[in-house]
Amino acid sequence: MSRSHRQCSEKAKPREIKRQRQREAMFKPPGRGGVIFSYPDPEPPVWKPLG
Repeated sequence: MSRSHRQCSEKAKPREIKRQRQREAMFKPPGRGGVIFSYPDPEPPVWKPLG
């Protein structure tokens, strides 16, 4: 077997990394990540009349 094949089997698989990140996101309290996507602007923009 070649050396590259051994290195490929030694490193973490992308699927496992994704699963681990999903698990961490599940156990973390939903505060940092989810709020950014659901509320992009903490303060609503102030509309000024044009003219």
